Amino acid sequence: MLQVLFGTLKNEVSLVRGFRNEAQQLTHNLDMIQKFLNDAEMRSIPDEAVKKWLTDLGNVGFDADNVLDEIIYHELSKQSKADTMANKPMKQKVLSYFSCCLHISRARSMALRIQQINRNLGVINQRAAHLGLVGRLAPAVPTLPDVARETDSFSLDPIFIGRDEMMSEIVEQLTACITTDVRISILAIVGMGGLGKTTLTRKVFHLLKEKDLFGSHIWVHVSRNFDPLILFNKILKGLTSPDQVEIGDKEGVLKELEVALKNKTYLLILDDIWNESVLTWEEFIHPLLCVSSMKGNVIVVTTRSMDVASIMNPLCTHELQMLSDEDCWSIIKEKTFGKENVPSELEASGTKIAEKCKGLPLAASVVGGVLLCDKSEERWHSIKENWLSRYEGKDIEQILKFSFDNLSLPSLKKCFAYCSIFPKGYKFKTQTLIEYWMGEGFLKADESSDMESMGEKFIHVLLRNSLLQIAERDVYGNVESCVMHDLLHDLAASVLRGSFKEDEITQVRYMCHMNDYMFSNFKSLHVLAFQGWKVKDLSSEIKKLIHLRVLDIDKSSIEYLPDWIGELFHLQTLRACNSELKKLPSTLKNLRNLRHLYIRRDVELFAEIGLLTSLRTLQFFRVGDKNGYKIEELGSLNCLKGKLQIDNLERVHNKEEAKKAKLSNKPKLLELYLGWETGREGETTNDENVLEGLQPHSRLKKLEIFGFGGRSFPSWARNMEVDNGLPFNKLVKIRLSDCSECEEIPMFGRLPNLKCLGLYRLRNVKSINSSFYGSVNDETRTVFPVLEELMLDDMLDDLPKLTVLKGIESGDASAVSVFPRLQHLTIEDCRVLTSFPTHFWSSLKDMRFRGIDSYKPLADIFQTELTLLTELRIDGVDDVESLPDWLFYSNPNLSKLTIIECSNLREIPDGLGTLNSLKELSIKDCPNLKRIGDLGDPHSSVCGWRI
Repeated sequence: MLQVLFGTLKNEVSLVRGFRNEAQQLTHNLDMIQKFLNDAEMRSIPDEAVKKWLTDLGNVGFDADNVLDEIIYHELSKQSKADTMANKPMKQKVLSYFSCCLHISRARSMALRIQQINRNLGVINQRAAHLGLVGRLAPAVPTLPDVARETDSFSLDPIFIGRDEMMSEIVEQLTACITTDVRISILAIVGMGGLGKTTLTRKVFHLLKEKDLFGSHIWVHVSRNFDPLILFNKILKGLTSPDQVEIGDKEGVLKELEVALKNKTYLLILDDIWNESVLTWEEFIHPLLCVSSMKGNVIVVTTRSMDVASIMNPLCTHELQMLSDEDCWSIIKEKTFGKENVPSELEASGTKIAEKCKGLPLAASVVGGVLLCDKSEERWHSIKENWLSRYEGKDIEQILKFSFDNLSLPSLKKCFAYCSIFPKGYKFKTQTLIEYWMGEGFLKADESSDMESMGEKFIHVLLRNSLLQIAERDVYGNVESCVMHDLLHDLAASVLRGSFKEDEITQVRYMCHMNDYMFSNFKSLHVLAFQGWKVKDLSSEIKKLIHLRVLDIDKSSIEYLPDWIGELFHLQTLRACNSELKKLPSTLKNLRNLRHLYIRRDVELFAEIGLLTSLRTLQFFRVGDKNGYKIEELGSLNCLKGKLQIDNLERVHNKEEAKKAKLSNKPKLLELYLGWETGREGETTNDENVLEGLQPHSRLKKLEIFGFGGRSFPSWARNMEVDNGLPFNKLVKIRLSDCSECEEIPMFGRLPNLKCLGLYRLRNVKSINSSFYGSVNDETRTVFPVLEELMLDDMLDDLPKLTVLKGIESGDASAVSVFPRLQHLTIEDCRVLTSFPTHFWSSLKDMRFRGIDSYKPLADIFQTELTLLTELRIDGVDDVESLPDWLFYSNPNLSKLTIIECSNLREIPDGLGTLNSLKELSIKDCPNLKRIGDLGDPHSSVCGWRI
């Protein structure tokens, strides 16, 4: 009995000892699998047996990745318990499993799984030999143009709808190029596949050919193979004869072109360009510039990519937009019925079908052709409900898929396909999408870019190739959300469906919330998002999802996260911005791979967040008194990016302690909020030292300081520059509020990108003097050069002190331009304000004065005729008696006028009735108002009329 037991144990130990070698071999094999599959992604694989073999190979790779992921998980688990993770970073899939196994049974199980995977790979390799596949796929054969898709100048589509205005504009621009001194002018037409670029270009080509404005008219279909020699030969054939023998050397063909173009101008169409190489383009355009000395030549290029267009440095670029639903319906009607009327019973279905085209003229043309063959009400209703069958829509799919096939990286193709997890028409946040891509392992960092930066590049490529569309931008102009065209969504979904075994539901890696009992069936989940507010607790089943990278509980009602959340060691993103969440568990400090933590401001953080050195996103940090909660926790988080709000800074004792946050070492931090508790009693001069130690990086774009108790700002904030003299030139928005002891406003006037400035409840500021504008000299003749919005607000303080806003004080103040772009001015509750500069205000569009005892500041502004005003609000200005006579005659764009609680207002000047632009007029609680100038017809254009 003992001999049998000893023999069994010996076999187990032998198996575990061999585990390391097996795991190393598996890592090598997985790397080779990935390279092989990436290689296959870039090639056309017509053989179904080879396709099946590749699918099986991918499935084995999936299993191998999960096993190695599990090995890392247990290594992370052990390191977490030993608290040694900081000294042993995970740079790759670590295979030292034997040392981390606490139980031989786990080691045995893992070793057996790895052996089975390696055996499966051996079987697949044998099948590869039978299929004639040795090591790698055969070398790629250059892609030839698809003959069925090669365009020409003669196939003029009789149905041309929705592009007449753009066509006229392009023709006008090209005609103007003829008389210029430029040898070759280039115009680009850009848009996604199926938008009608070629159709529009043919129409332009024919119109110019009819006008006979150019000596030669040449049409060349380029497609993917942008070979200058091939293109020169095609141009030569277009100039001479289709029977022209191709010339094999560049010198020879260029000499022939020189002869053919002698004393001739030309219009050259280069249709469907995909080339993104600047050097290749220059190899084409530089010789072309030399073969003819004539000026006024024009090249029109069509492409799906803005990047392709930009390398050509075009004179102008026309980006095609989607057609309206009405235009799509017009295409369908003309395709189906010609000039005949559409039967009334088909009208309703037809308009709905047109909406499904989502502005794509190709889709409208294809569906019109399908409906032409069957005009029954049943058929039209079927297409309205179900769209086209895959066979009927194959032409659309093939054209759109061309853009997908042209994506240069297999990982980029996976990212595109992954977008179909969102519903059609869904506006997805780009940052969320990038985090999901990271969670799926599609993004790999390189020497110059982390995963997030790589994701931003991928978003850019998909946008520039018209595979995504911009839905929203943030205040800095960055793309905030995107949307995918419905037909591209169909394409992405079809690609995604082929990426996993349909009979193996365990391969699913993304899920929106389902019933709790389902989680055990999805052990490979990488992304889990809850979409129901009814979810109040996390199921303990989620603890078993050891591969999880993204957990999104934003749309849930979860109040507390369980302690076991700290065992999801692979977690990269935790989105927990739901309104119910109160506190984060202390075990979160074990998640050393966490990169993004999204919470609301009032959620209580855990101690020692500084251990999470991979963090990129931490929007709120509340300084505490105890160890683990102090501001020094931020010091190690140098990867932070985006926004950071630090509250309770009164708990920081001095400059040295504040410097431990190391804010100046965080160059990717763009928005910084620094807050002290308001209403504090006692000495607050320590705030000055603390703020001095919180100097941020010079790349900051937004700065808000709240509750600061110092009398003056430290040098970096006062002069708006860091210690080495580098200015905060990227600042776009500044807000100072509740700085109760502050006596002087910092020098903001020289910030070249400042667009928005808000000053609130600065109760100790008596005047805003010339230092506010900064020094003015021969080099600086413009202050606040791009400021668009200025807000001053004392918020009904019991003791408001701001009395004066001064202008420039220099020898030649009239030569200095101040606020040249200011559009929005708001002055509220500055009760004792009596003086305002009398210039600077000509660019104002929106002006609001509220809660000011004296009319003098408003009168000072009114010394400048405000001819661009669209909105004017005067509220609670007690001693205003009348408004200037020019106000209405000089403001043809004024659309909203509000005058409220002006107790001494006696008259409104003439001209109010002449304002055709006025949409809303409100005059109330002005008891002494005796006269209102001519109002005209009160029902003419004014929507809201309250007097």
